Amino acid sequence: MPLEHKTHTVTANEAGRVDLIVKAITGRSRSQLRGMCMNGCLSINGRAVTEPSTAVKEGDVVDVKYDPQRKYRETWLGKFQGKSPQDKFQCKTFSVVFEDDYLIVVDKQAGILTVPTENQESRTLVDEVTRYLGDHTRALVVHRLDRETSGLLVFAKQSQIAGALQDQLRLRAPDRVYLALVAGLMKEEAGQYESYLATSKRLSRYSVENPDGGEHAITHFAVDERLADTTLVRVKLDTGRRNQIRVHLAEADHPIIGDRRYRPNLSKHPDWPHTRLALHAHILGFQHPVTGEDLRFVSEMPRTFQTFVKLQRRAARELSEKTD
Repeated sequence: MPLEHKTHTVTANEAGRVDLIVKAITGRSRSQLRGMCMNGCLSINGRAVTEPSTAVKEGDVVDVKYDPQRKYRETWLGKFQGKSPQDKFQCKTFSVVFEDDYLIVVDKQAGILTVPTENQESRTLVDEVTRYLGDHTRALVVHRLDRETSGLLVFAKQSQIAGALQDQLRLRAPDRVYLALVAGLMKEEAGQYESYLATSKRLSRYSVENPDGGEHAITHFAVDERLADTTLVRVKLDTGRRNQIRVHLAEADHPIIGDRRYRPNLSKHPDWPHTRLALHAHILGFQHPVTGEDLRFVSEMPRTFQTFVKLQRRAARELSEKTD
């Protein structure tokens, strides 16, 4: 059965909570409205709504797309209190950060491939997001994150939108900032790595000097905090080559903690028992291909990072006390 689509412009008398308006125009119960929010049915002025109590004001445009035959029961995720709206719609592989008719921004969990490899994996992020979109809409890949890297990604809903976003990437326009925990104490406060990345027979990447031998790659870095024997680094990309950050940091003798491919002899750490990389796509900013609006999204440091940093700070204090 086709989806039902209702659009409503909020009047002065209706200003308040969005769920009250949606209830009036759909006749759905409060619990069903919470389920609809969690399933991406509601938006205000083109922005996805995941919190039923979201405020609306006069002139706001509320959009509701839903299957009238579906119950939209609230899942266990919606029963948690005190979490951010982004946390209230999520699954094991991603959470929705932003969505409109043209694109969707998600926060990827570590442990899932963005797209299938030559092994044709059946469970990848692009498939998961496509299942979430439903209604015969395919998530189109704009850029990727490594399997064991978490953070922000944008997918397009239309081929021309995907092309426009990829053009921005080629022009180095998007703002892409990563958080990385790396081995050792970096001496420089900030700097830049630039090389040409080639690919080995085993698909590992490495830098070469000959421009004809690889892809041009530029990585900027800035130290956020020096810890006991590791460094929290903020990395900004000019180019987005496969494994670029991992290779550049490893070749500088500061491999990312948990990296089992590049300098694994240095990347192991007793305070990092996880299989994932200590690499997180923290900030994603780009211009909306249709509206022209400058969009900027932030995904905070994962809990695994926060725990590691606390342990490292404690170790640094203990080391300082011993040397005093």
